[in-house]
Amino acid sequence: MAKSTALRDEIKARFYPFALERGFVRGKSTSLFVPFRRMKGDCVQVFDIQWDKSHRPRFVINFGEAPAAGVTHWGKHIEATAIDPVHCTVCGRLGRLPGGTMGSWFQIRKPMVQVFRTLTWSYQPQEVTAQLIARFSDLETWWATRQTGPTMRAWTNNLG
Repeated sequence: MAKSTALRDEIKARFYPFALERGFVRGKSTSLFVPFRRMKGDCVQVFDIQWDKSHRPRFVINFGEAPAAGVTHWGKHIEATAIDPVHCTVCGRLGRLPGGTMGSWFQIRKPMVQVFRTLTWSYQPQEVTAQLIARFSDLETWWATRQTGPTMRAWTNNLG
């Protein structure tokens, strides 16, 4: 069993239905990215789960919003059904902790403060999924107001 299999299975079992209940449609996945999109008025709201490229049990949420008519990305028109966060002019990342390092990603490994507090090195996959579901309200707030939560970063893309 790969290191991240238990976490991936738990995310599929609990988080995917959670996202689908909120109107998101899951797009075509790769081993590293799982995209979700929903139409909301005249725009498409999008996020993806970006898994660690070394297949360690950790991931981050990339998010953005684009016009429902699609976008032009590096001279190529991208339809709303194919838009990913990288195609959005305003996008960002949601993690479990503030910051931009991989330590801020959702993951099985606990921060040292938690290790000392609990005397265990790792979270269970269910705990990581619960952290993600709890933080998802920050994404909903960002789409409604553009206010970032404590573990979010947002920026403007220069799409060329």
